[in-house]
Amino acid sequence: MNLKNFFPIGDPRLDDDHRRLELAIDVLASSQAQDRFTALHDLRQVAAAHFESEDADLSRMADGNAKCHVDEHAEVLKSLDEVRLELASPERDEVFKAALTRRLAEQLADWLPMHVREMDAALVKFRVAQRFGGVPVTLAKR
Repeated sequence: MNLKNFFPIGDPRLDDDHRRLELAIDVLASSQAQDRFTALHDLRQVAAAHFESEDADLSRMADGNAKCHVDEHAEVLKSLDEVRLELASPERDEVFKAALTRRLAEQLADWLPMHVREMDAALVKFRVAQRFGGVPVTLAKR
């Protein structure tokens, strides 16, 4: 996964959380059979802590997209839990577990940059407005 191609969104806490999520997704993507379950557990811990922090602010937003944002967090955690159940299943062979883990990591790697750009950026604007009474200025290359 490569999050280096998009700008940090200007909230140091969120930017650090996103780097931790990126690292945890990378660890999961490269995990071997003996490390897979632990890597997934660690990713879920990082994601849950990050989502909990965001969800607290989202609950105070009047924006209609806040509910969608919270729902998306819940769906990601649900997917992680569903994959955990599959990895724990003795009925699933290693080929299936490896493919499932790789697919989950790929999906999360595709999802995270879009989520940051589209949803977390709105949260940053809300946080700035709450703190300073305005919204941040966005600069872009032409």
